[in-house]
Amino acid sequence: MPVQKVTREEVIQKSLPVFRQRGYYNTSMTDLAEACGLQKGSFYHYFDSKESLMKEVLGAVSSYFENKIFAIAYDESLLPVERLQKVLDKQIRAVTNTKGGCLMGNTAIETALLTDEFKPIMEAFFDGYVKALAAIYSTQFSAQAANQLAQQAAMEFEGALILVKMSGKEQLLHDAAHRIVERLKS
Repeated sequence: MPVQKVTREEVIQKSLPVFRQRGYYNTSMTDLAEACGLQKGSFYHYFDSKESLMKEVLGAVSSYFENKIFAIAYDESLLPVERLQKVLDKQIRAVTNTKGGCLMGNTAIETALLTDEFKPIMEAFFDGYVKALAAIYSTQFSAQAANQLAQQAAMEFEGALILVKMSGKEQLLHDAAHRIVERLKS
């Protein structure tokens, strides 16, 4: 395999689908090097370990969601129901346009009981997720109720993702999104 010149950012982006599809523990450095068009030895020029790469990948995913999806929750030029629907629509597109679903949810399930290495990044991601949804719900409900509804929405959406992975029925995500939006209207 010819060695290619790639940037650190390209390594992160090319590694993301590998981790998403195979999981953290089932992904080898060889898998990652191949996905990036690198020889295994030269892969260490970019990252000293699979753990450090995974942290960067999780950080990139978190930044993407924070800036491109969760930020919509704070866009007061849209009505609250429009914000919520747009956040959910973008989430659905983000997790269904690629194989593997939600990297954060997958990684949390896979690693939470085995290592704390990724926990701070994942906790910050899900905290940001709940805060964004709570910001929308707080337009109609008390802060406490908004937070509870936001937690419920995050759990329902992530649970729907698991069921979609098992059944292949993407409609389950759309149904969950519909229920999440309906709660805002009530």
